Amino acid sequence: MAKPAKVVPMVDPMEEEQKAYLAMLGRVKGLRGYKAAAVMTFTGELLVGDTVDANIDLDVAGVVFNDIFRSAHEASSKIGLESCKETVITTPEGFVIMRCSGVEAEIHFHLMVFLGVDGNPALAKMELARLEPRVMKHLIS
Repeated sequence: MAKPAKVVPMVDPMEEEQKAYLAMLGRVKGLRGYKAAAVMTFTGELLVGDTVDANIDLDVAGVVFNDIFRSAHEASSKIGLESCKETVITTPEGFVIMRCSGVEAEIHFHLMVFLGVDGNPALAKMELARLEPRVMKHLIS
């Protein structure tokens, strides 16, 4: 008598991709004052987002801040400073830190983190700098 075929559960590649990105965001998510983080294409397509603040809809806020960042790229290039690599927006209630892989990079993408007023933007900038090569490696592979 033949053995029954082994049933292998289907793996959703998109779900696996999301899990990989979320794992990469681990250290960023552990920052004091953390509200949200995103990995986006340079055009604003959300590759992965995480938020602990119900007021932050990354599908909307991410795109808006991404547009601001792209405008900063263009403006800094126009005055001879080349495209910006990083932007920090400081508000009375927190910070938005955005980092770019570089417009000349093999893959141009943006990283974003939202912190409350108790957050440490300097530490967030360091964590995004550490995250950037990991995301690049993942995107290339």
